[in-house]
Amino acid sequence: MIQRKQTLFLLVAAILGVITLSLPIATVTDQGLTVSQIYNLLWLDSQHVAHFGVWPLFAILLLASALSLYTIFIYRRRPLQATLCLGAMALYVAWYLALIVVSKMQAPDALNFHLDFPAALPAVSAILCFMARKGVLADEKLVRAADRIR
Repeated sequence: MIQRKQTLFLLVAAILGVITLSLPIATVTDQGLTVSQIYNLLWLDSQHVAHFGVWPLFAILLLASALSLYTIFIYRRRPLQATLCLGAMALYVAWYLALIVVSKMQAPDALNFHLDFPAALPAVSAILCFMARKGVLADEKLVRAADRIR
């Protein structure tokens, strides 16, 4: 049902993904001076010139957020809903893997790459998708038990 707790989990996961899309996720510094800021779609260097080499971060997070939002509306197909929750979790993990690749490209020296708070939000979204999946599977189990009784 659409008013279940997993709906709230998936909605918050989608909202956190959209928030992460719009905030800076990392800063590259050189001896304490800010050199560039990395967003999901672009990174700004010290002269505020935009470079779009980090667009895969944007694409992965946009897809994961859209998938979390879409999963809310297929509540009548619980097995598919559970599978899509798993897919959204995988996309959030893939976002972190892409972030590692981006960090190695932008700052080969790991001491100069600093994550900002919004970089933690996709992990929270993945946990919320996991909790939503557990709720969906519990609902499916309850429906199957009710069908057995009839």
